[in-house]
Amino acid sequence: MKKFLSNLQSLALKVWEILRRFPIIMTLAILVPTLIYSTRYLFSEEYSYSHHLFYDGERINVDAERFQVKAINDVTKIMDISSFSNYQGGACFENYYAICSNNFECIIIYDMTKKKVEHAIYTNATNTDYHCNTCFFGPNFYSSEDKFPLLYISMENEPARCTNVYRIVQKAGQYSIELIQQIFLELDKEDYIYYPNSYYDYASSTLYYSGYTKKSFHKSDDNLLRYFSFKLPDYRIRMPVLTSKDIDDRFDLPSETATQGGFVSDGYLYQTFSLYSQTEINKAPKMRVTDLVNHKIVLQYDDLGKTFGRYDEYENIAISRDGKLYATGQKRLMIYEFTYEEKPLE
Repeated sequence: MKKFLSNLQSLALKVWEILRRFPIIMTLAILVPTLIYSTRYLFSEEYSYSHHLFYDGERINVDAERFQVKAINDVTKIMDISSFSNYQGGACFENYYAICSNNFECIIIYDMTKKKVEHAIYTNATNTDYHCNTCFFGPNFYSSEDKFPLLYISMENEPARCTNVYRIVQKAGQYSIELIQQIFLELDKEDYIYYPNSYYDYASSTLYYSGYTKKSFHKSDDNLLRYFSFKLPDYRIRMPVLTSKDIDDRFDLPSETATQGGFVSDGYLYQTFSLYSQTEINKAPKMRVTDLVNHKIVLQYDDLGKTFGRYDEYENIAISRDGKLYATGQKRLMIYEFTYEEKPLE
């Protein structure tokens, strides 16, 4: 054994002497195995599943915490391609605006440059427990070949209480979807929220949820809107469960009737509320901006219909990469564009 170790030591010294005298050989000795391993990993099936491209997301530069809406204009009448005649959550990516129907019968892809519906994706997954109330494009692409990042959709109804994550697949000019993940909320009794909706802040890589503290989506003094923040689960985990132990931050604010849509930009949550009423102020179309870091409402429009002449349920409010705000009217099946200017606090 001693002789073997002695011979091994002698061999190691000779190899080291050769590498020391010929640095090029040393470099190759180190790099070649590394390259072989990396290439093997690059073309493996495992890598194709885990590969993602960072998506920075759309944002508004909210100077001094607020901006001012100047007008709401009609853009395009969208076709009634859903038997439910009801569109809910929507999100923007590049020049596209993806809008989901109520029970997830279809997703329409609207081209904001051409101002027309480019594609209709029929899901064949209609589920009356599903209510696609809010959605966002996440920070990850499932594959480097995909045109869109993963799409997160809040199925807020009580039987579902989940956020479904879908991959939008394009083949031969046609689109389809694949369910990649379901994120479930299982919170302690004291953290319970009704009709949970999820949002994502690209700036801080934070997943937010909001919902009502009572089993009602109507405004009242004792029914608050509760907000939680979490780390976004790895999309490769099929069914992650978020519990009270996973909460990073939480706070409560006064409620409004019927959360319709929302998105986060640089720590500010933009939400719309409405039950399409021209006479009841609690059910009138509203929009508020919430500072998620400092836990406060920084701006609120109490009646978008009266102020801007467009009475509707402003669903799926979203912001495009070039900073344009869009929403879809449930009653008129109209895409609206919000004209606004950034305005500092006085």
